Amino acid sequence: MRRFGRLQALWLSFYSRDLYREAARRWKGIGVLYLLLLLALTWLPSPVRWFAGLRLFAAGQGSEIVAQLPVITIEGGVMTADPPGPHVIPLDDVTLIIDDSVDTVPSDLDGQTAVLTRREFGMTKPRSNERRVWELGPELNMVIAPDDVAGFLGSLSYWVPPLGYFFCVAGSLIFRTLQVLLYGAIGLMLAGRWRAGLDYSALVRLSALAITPVVILRTLLWFGPWEPPGYVRWPVAVAIAMGYLVMGIKAAAGREAMAARAPVENIPGDLQQ
Repeated sequence: MRRFGRLQALWLSFYSRDLYREAARRWKGIGVLYLLLLLALTWLPSPVRWFAGLRLFAAGQGSEIVAQLPVITIEGGVMTADPPGPHVIPLDDVTLIIDDSVDTVPSDLDGQTAVLTRREFGMTKPRSNERRVWELGPELNMVIAPDDVAGFLGSLSYWVPPLGYFFCVAGSLIFRTLQVLLYGAIGLMLAGRWRAGLDYSALVRLSALAITPVVILRTLLWFGPWEPPGYVRWPVAVAIAMGYLVMGIKAAAGREAMAARAPVENIPGDLQQ
């Protein structure tokens, strides 16, 4: 019968050879449901931080930006500002200029700038030598008041975190599934060395367990300023995952595992899909 559940596997994956042995010999599927649980839990702190950060932004820098904004009216593709421009609003990395005294975006702008003129909207990025300009079409009609912008900034904390959480979990699930499929292929070569008698599905399940410590440690590192750069983080992560995969294969190839090779029927797999 099943000894370990999905939640137990989250911490037992750090040290339990019995867990790896059972996953290889008794669990079913390739571990997608387990990966979904792992990623759903490890991504949970992110929307909390996003919510707090967006609330602080709306109350702090966001309110300062709103205080500098004019009422922008676009009728038939022509923009007017109240009070009339120019209005120069410095942001973190971009300077926003709203100027209804000129028709076109100036060509001599310095720094990374976003410009809204009477008839054009443009962006300049000197670092990449990029300048893009869009004409305000005659079908464009709208009024943007500072209160509208303040309301929008205040609403970000309510819809960005859940939406971002969904896409982060979905995207990381796709990435991690491809990763464990690749690690499972590597595991086939390693399993042959120890005559473990494991098929590809079992090795993919072991790979899902093997990356668990990496995913959890990565989540913990994200909370502090000590997170290493990617060129250090990724080789270390791969080395840790490969170490746990080797441990799992060796555990499944042990004498107790050999005795347990007989097929077990009607046992619900912990990773069954």
